[in-house]
Order: sequence, then structure tokens, then C-alpha cells
Amino acid sequence: MKEKKEGSKVNLNILKLAFIILLSVGILFAGAFINKKVVIADSGFDSSYDSGGSDWGSSSSDWGSSSSYDWGSSSSYSSGSGGGGSVGSVFVFMIIIIVYIIFAVAKGSNNTTTSRPVQPVMPKVDEEAVLNKIKQYIPNFDKEKFLADGYQIYLDVQNAWMNFKLEDVKDKITDEMFNMYESQLDTLEVKGEQNIMKDFARRKAYLKDVVMQNNNITITTVYVIDFYDYIIDKSSGKVLRGTNKQKIRITYEMKFRQTLDKTSVATHCPNCGADLGKMNGATTCLYCGSKIVSENAKWVLTDKKNIGQVRL
Repeated sequence: MKEKKEGSKVNLNILKLAFIILLSVGILFAGAFINKKVVIADSGFDSSYDSGGSDWGSSSSDWGSSSSYDWGSSSSYSSGSGGGGSVGSVFVFMIIIIVYIIFAVAKGSNNTTTSRPVQPVMPKVDEEAVLNKIKQYIPNFDKEKFLADGYQIYLDVQNAWMNFKLEDVKDKITDEMFNMYESQLDTLEVKGEQNIMKDFARRKAYLKDVVMQNNNITITTVYVIDFYDYIIDKSSGKVLRGTNKQKIRITYEMKFRQTLDKTSVATHCPNCGADLGKMNGATTCLYCGSKIVSENAKWVLTDKKNIGQVRL
């Protein structure tokens, strides 16, 4: 009888230890799901995709199936003693409850993020002071038109990136950005992939800073933009990374530059004398093939940085 009691005590201790271990593992799994961040790419790969971004729905169903059936077989632990059956049943029931709570908390956290996305905390900017400084150099500067034109440049760049037509925006971005984007697009094309971006909506835009250097004025802006962003296999259309089910909201810091010295803008090819018309920035003469380097007479995008994002 004493040996039987000791055996039951040992089994109970094993069950307690197993319960503690499983609870700890469960909490770790829950933390992994709750804290999971889904990130995106967009033109230039400002950040990288999380391959699990669109898998949350399917993984949650896996939790449900394993919690009720797989753990049912664990009652075999209690077959060694008279009172083990009831202890084992309680143990199994508690595990089911724990897994259910973990899933509910994770799902609730996911829903909270969806309905109330957290935007990055932005430092306060005296936009009026920035505007006044800009008008010292450009007296007739129109803030709303500038921000609208900047947003259009952004859209043109995103669409050119998506459709592998960077040449369409060569006069709207710097040579450095063009070369970087071209190299990255070559990688996508070799892999047979395409970055789909659509349904853009500008939520907010404002001036952040201005710098004048060597007759070039650079204005830093902040844009908050919603859109769909994911990568597909070009041949099958299958979504490989990201998700086409939810929009994302990205907060960008973008810089635009223009020269104020219009005399430095090339109007004719220095080699053959051909009229360059509205050529802007570094390009090639259409007649003789000579490379033309001139300052940017129009606003061009010099930098685009993702400073915060959430999935809506």
C-alpha cells in the first residue's frame, strides 16, 4: 500500500512538472504570436517582408485542432495508479483551457492591432518655421502644390517599380536611387517575382526640414500612406510574401531636391549641340549617345525612408 501511495505521489509530481513545462512553452508560443511584426518591402526594399505575414489565420486553426485531440491521448500517463485517471483528466482539461486562453489572447491582441494601429511617435515639427525658411529661397513657394507633386512622384516611382519600368521615372529620382532600384529589380526579375502595390491613399503630409547647400535646396517631408503591398510569383500569380488581404500604413520620410541656379541646367548637348528640351538630371543625348550631366531643374526624390508601419 505504501509503495502504491509513493507511486501515485511520483506520478502526481511528474504531472505537475509536465504541466509547468507545457504552460511555459505555451506562454512562449503566445508571446511569439502576439509580438510578431509583419513588415513589407515597397520600392527599393525599404524593409523586408516577414514570410509569416499572411499565415496567421491558418496557423490559428492548427492550434485549435491540436488542443482537443492530440492531448486526449496523453491520458495514458495516468494508467499506473488508481487515482491517476481523475488527475490525468483534470490535467488534460487544464491543458485544453490553457491552449484556448493562449489562442484567445493572441487573437484578441491581433484584433486590437487591426482596429487600433499604433503609429510611430513623431517629434514635434514647427512646419510654419520650415515654410518661412523655404520662402527665403523660393518666395512664391506653394506648400500644398509641393506636397501634392511630391506624392505624385512617389506614386510614379512605386508604379514604375511594380511594372519594371524604371526608365519612366529616371528624371524624378537621383542617379544613386535609380541604380540601386535597377539592381534590386533585376534580382526580382531573375527570381520570377513581382512586387504588387495598389490602392494608395494619402492620409497625411507635412514639411519637416529644409537645407540649402551649393545652390541646391533639399526639403524633407513626412507622408503617411495606406496601400496594399505584397510579392507574387509572376507566372502563377501566387502570393509569396506579404498579404493581399490587408492594407498597410507606412510613415515615410522623403527628401526632394532642386537647384536654384537655373544657369547650370544643360539645354544643349555639349558634344553635338542637340536641343535637350526638358531633359532633367543625368541622362543621355538622344542623338549622339553622350552622357549629359546637369543639375536638377525640377524637384527630384533623393531619399525615401520607411520610419514606421502597421497593418490595418
